Amino acid sequence: MVAAAPGYGKTEMVRRKARSARWCEGEAAAEFVRTRRWAPQVVLDEPAVPHDELREWLRHTPCEQVTVITTRPFEWEDAEQIGPRELALPEAAVVPEVYRATLGWPVLAQCWPDHEDYVLATVMPSLPARAQHLVTTFARLGPVLRALCGELGVDPAAITELTRLGVLVDGRLVPAVAESVEPTAVNHQLAAHWYAHNGFPAAAARLHDRLGQHRSLAALLDERGGEILRAEPTIFGKHPLLRDKAKALAAVHVERANELYDEARYPEALKHADLAVQLSADREALRIRGHALARLGRIEDARICLERAQAGDEISWYEPRARTRRQG
Repeated sequence: MVAAAPGYGKTEMVRRKARSARWCEGEAAAEFVRTRRWAPQVVLDEPAVPHDELREWLRHTPCEQVTVITTRPFEWEDAEQIGPRELALPEAAVVPEVYRATLGWPVLAQCWPDHEDYVLATVMPSLPARAQHLVTTFARLGPVLRALCGELGVDPAAITELTRLGVLVDGRLVPAVAESVEPTAVNHQLAAHWYAHNGFPAAAARLHDRLGQHRSLAALLDERGGEILRAEPTIFGKHPLLRDKAKALAAVHVERANELYDEARYPEALKHADLAVQLSADREALRIRGHALARLGRIEDARICLERAQAGDEISWYEPRARTRRQG
């Protein structure tokens, strides 16, 4: 069972693995099932049959190996499941900015930054109506939680669908999808209050920031700034109310980055160095980041980073989260 949203490379992966299989697509796959045809190996690419009918055929087919490619995943107890986690590009294969936005979704990474048309024309229409509703509801919110779905009038069953398709990863919408869609009108105040009181202060802070609610944001940062920094260093690392806390947390990441660098664990060292720079781009954070980049072969990035460190550059202003194109 190879199931994921469009653009994850399902067909390409199966073509590499099942070169000798009989390939049936759409209505041809439906005819293969309904006429009880046989082949040692068969690939059913988006078979145009109801799931119940397909399950019944699978129980009795004499075919030795059946591969189902689908954007409408269903349970089949005897199937090897291949999904988004297996199909996504590895982090090391994608430019960091693009990976953060696409989480390795192959087509979105390849057409970045012109991914919006693909999301709107191909990905969204492939989703069931309740899944589309969840995407447009949470597009400008934060983590997708079942309890909050109930508060916002969203069918929580869509969480399972979207997770199996790779549109939701670790409880969050893939950013490139979320930023591409037109959001549904939603009660942001209700969502911010729910996040703040259910263990997601960073999500609440982002909503207060987006809505320009500076007093509410300041109160939340004062009360739970440490939690917020750990969850969202990129967004709130330079906020003036969190400057001291950010510097202290950055020092922890610099220390860890140095330890990992000495152990020649350069990719891990770079992750901690990146966090340190996001929190407080002081000389030491920039220096260790530059050395880690150099060890990983990113020479030009390393040169720029080390030049900034030598010049003593430090970003000290607060830069709110960039608005999406649709928000201007």
